[in-house]
Amino acid sequence: MHNGAKMKGVGIVVEEVNVASRPSLLHVLRNRGFSRLWAAQAISLTAQAMVNFAVIVLTERVTQRSLFTSLAILSFVIPPVLVGAFAGVIVDRSNKPRMLWITNFLRMLLMVGYFLFDRDWSPAILLTGIFLITALFAAVSQFFGPAEAATIPLLVPRPQLLAANALFATTYNASLVGGMAILGPVLVAVIGLRRLWLFVAVLYGLCTILVARLPSGDRSQERPLLTVLRDSTDGLGATLRRELWAPVRESWSFMANHPPVRAATINLSVASTILLVVATLGPGFVSRVLGRNPEDVSFLLLPASLGMLLGIVLVGRVVRRTGASRLISLSMLSGAFFLAGMALAPLWGASLGHLLWGAQAPANLVGDAILGGAVVMAMGLGVVNSFITVPAYTQLQEETEENMRGRVFASLFMITGTLSMLPVLFAGALADWLGLITVMILVALVMGLAGLSTMKRLPPTLPAHV
Repeated sequence: MHNGAKMKGVGIVVEEVNVASRPSLLHVLRNRGFSRLWAAQAISLTAQAMVNFAVIVLTERVTQRSLFTSLAILSFVIPPVLVGAFAGVIVDRSNKPRMLWITNFLRMLLMVGYFLFDRDWSPAILLTGIFLITALFAAVSQFFGPAEAATIPLLVPRPQLLAANALFATTYNASLVGGMAILGPVLVAVIGLRRLWLFVAVLYGLCTILVARLPSGDRSQERPLLTVLRDSTDGLGATLRRELWAPVRESWSFMANHPPVRAATINLSVASTILLVVATLGPGFVSRVLGRNPEDVSFLLLPASLGMLLGIVLVGRVVRRTGASRLISLSMLSGAFFLAGMALAPLWGASLGHLLWGAQAPANLVGDAILGGAVVMAMGLGVVNSFITVPAYTQLQEETEENMRGRVFASLFMITGTLSMLPVLFAGALADWLGLITVMILVALVMGLAGLSTMKRLPPTLPAHV
């Protein structure tokens, strides 16, 4: 195939280029607009991860009950479900860089709201205020995600999209781990929870500056929502149906009737939900199954993050050989294997320990073998996570027109939030009833079935190289 030719695999169009012409991360970072957006993403995601950690810590300190911790997590999950699709419509009708600026500014103000609440208040008042601010924070952040995703193709040319998304995926994973497992705990210990809110407010202020004056792209579809409502002569209900519900239905219809977009949406939603459930069960798994302290969950988070980085480095090379759709499906199946392997690490890890050090091996050595097995499985989960998310996001961006990207990505986030609500709410209760290992295996089964369902829809052959 000649240079520059296009080949359609299942649901994705990939341009073949010579090795020397393949866009690298350095090519993408030379783009000043993209580098500013990337820096804002890194800072804002790190800040958001620290907020998540701080809210969960505060809730645990005040209540010491897992139920309220689940409610804290749901305060992040439910708002995207309620406002997600409408957020996408508003993003598509608005100046996207301006939307990025507004969302960061509002999140900065909300951090000040956190600061105003004092732990000495009654638990009912404190938690009510914290959960309300958290819900507002999550709702505002729901506008940032679609605007950011829709802005990337405006800043980088099509051949660089995979590299750009790989960089964003790297930053996403590193920021989550850095905020949740490193910066969040360190800053809470050093400066305390209340000062942490002010520190995060400063970070969002910096993000506000970084996203200012980014290129806007095609502005022909921009229509301020307030103007739409004010100028309408059909009444508020009719205006909402025309300007909000109609575009939402259009995006859902597009996702349902466009196989590549539908497959990517399903896989991303299932993968994100499973990731959130595993994160919910992680501290209990580490303490009750592995026999470690709950904070030692970092023993799994760090190798998982390293696996994500490794997957991001390899994904471009692998997707050119397998095709994006097949790679996603295979990764879902592999993820099921690694998750089940992690859940069963106490069994096969103990057997490995006795094999290495004999039947009378000290308990600490056997425990290290079990932990080592869980670490390997966690790293494998990280690799397949990148093999799912990077090509799937690229697939959505390439298959969706610019004037619909905001709605499509917002709908994706809404679907993910909807699917994750019940699992997050009941994961702890089910683990207490059925056992952590059983629940993790059930989650692995769901992941495997999702991979099989999409694999069956693939054509029998795919190009060896794309």
